[in-house]
Amino acid sequence: MMPDTYRLLGGPGSPYSHKLRSVLRYRHLPHRWIVPLGAFRGSGSLGEGTEIAAAGKTQVPVIQFPDDGSYHSDSTPIIDELEKRHPGERSVIPGDSGTAFLARIIEEASDEWLPLPMFDYRWNEAEDRLFCSRRQMAGWLGAVPEAELGEAAKTFLARQEHLRELLGGTAENRPLLQSTYEELMSAMEAHLATQLFLFGSRPSIADFGLYGQLSQYAVDPTTSKLMKQKAVRLFQWVQLMDDASGVDGEWSAPDVPLSIGAQGLLKLAGEVALPMLQAAADAHVAGRDFQPMVAEIRGRGFKTIARPYQAHTLLWLKAAHAALDGAAKARIEPALAESGCLPWLSFREGEAEKTPPYGMA
Repeated sequence: MMPDTYRLLGGPGSPYSHKLRSVLRYRHLPHRWIVPLGAFRGSGSLGEGTEIAAAGKTQVPVIQFPDDGSYHSDSTPIIDELEKRHPGERSVIPGDSGTAFLARIIEEASDEWLPLPMFDYRWNEAEDRLFCSRRQMAGWLGAVPEAELGEAAKTFLARQEHLRELLGGTAENRPLLQSTYEELMSAMEAHLATQLFLFGSRPSIADFGLYGQLSQYAVDPTTSKLMKQKAVRLFQWVQLMDDASGVDGEWSAPDVPLSIGAQGLLKLAGEVALPMLQAAADAHVAGRDFQPMVAEIRGRGFKTIARPYQAHTLLWLKAAHAALDGAAKARIEPALAESGCLPWLSFREGEAEKTPPYGMA
């Protein structure tokens, strides 16, 4: 490895890979972006027989640290670890602890909810199914004959269709999924008429979390078409966030009213994402991980499966909220209450004991 140079192994259709690459670019941290060709062939585990598997990882992004050669996954804890390793160097965490917590809610809501509408659009519409399966396998395989690409795309599509159903991409859930994308576009298009970033004139972890997901919405046929028609500012913002290394700026003062975008995204978090995460946490506490669950969201029963990682993300948010000092809590409580986030941020019976240590995988 080159001294002080991170190695980031990512995938062509991985929003979390693009999220982490964007953070490295913005923070001016030397790195190499690597798509390990052949690490995925449409089925089975990611990385079989490759560096990813040798590192004991099964998903991207995977980052290799330059000082000790260690490999790590899970984008949010990696971002926090980079903050510790490079303090004061173009941080993506707002300096005010209350503001930083609001940014964290938006980032986690982006990470956990936005893949669901994207997955449903990507693997439901005929045009998307054809394009996305071929696009991603072309990215993973590199230069291969048409027969090999076509077979891999066919295998991959079948795999993703099954996952779409498991994650809640059904006709019953579709109106809710698609309406949240429409709301996001509307809120961000209005926001981007006044400022570029959510918590000031510089991007925060919330912006990077949102960007990671939208990096895929801006490429996939149906979601890209909708964004270009209804939210051209947002489409261009995605291009900016791909490489914000030239952006300088300041955080908004803690007493400044929240931006239009922050208000809109917190509302989506409080009304949609956090209720889903709470249903996963309830299942986790009850020992029903990976079982079917129903989350009550805006008067609808959203059917999906209980994923323990989603439970963990909410439990970590609750722990972070509990750790805030009184002044910070009081300062952000109106925004949390107005958005609907506040009721989801207190530990319920049995949750504190089920909260795992926070850190990289």
